Amino acid sequence: MRTETLVDRLTKATNNQIFGVAFVLLRLAVGLEFFFAGIAKFGDWSAASYLQAANGPLAAWFQGMAGSGLVNALNAWGLTLIGLALILGLLVRPASMFGMLIMALYYLAHFVDNTAFGYIDTHIVHIIILLLFTAGGAGQVFGLNSLLTNTMRRPSALTKFLIG
Repeated sequence: MRTETLVDRLTKATNNQIFGVAFVLLRLAVGLEFFFAGIAKFGDWSAASYLQAANGPLAAWFQGMAGSGLVNALNAWGLTLIGLALILGLLVRPASMFGMLIMALYYLAHFVDNTAFGYIDTHIVHIIILLLFTAGGAGQVFGLNSLLTNTMRRPSALTKFLIG
């Protein structure tokens, strides 16, 4: 006899249409948030002041990156491309993984500030949302991932992993 899984329970308890719409809206909202945060960082923006003010156990490491053009470019491009991937529903899984990494770095860079009112802050909430996208095949619902999946005869294991 098969045991009921957590996903089985969720499926039974969920209005699938509302859940699907909410899932897509959440992906789009987070995608737009990342995209516009990234776009705003092109030009004269620098992470130097943010990194110089780093606190917590890894403060010295973050402070050592202050003023790096590479860090500025990775930040701007990373946020923009993660946002674009989430908006388009394309390569959502790897984009979400990189998004979790960026959120974890932001959280750790200002650890003392981010944990002043407890260990859960907006960075942790974003990590949880991105984890949901990583596990939930978020690009398969109104996303280009589903288009890719439908056009492939036999996707490789890597392709299946990337497009969820």
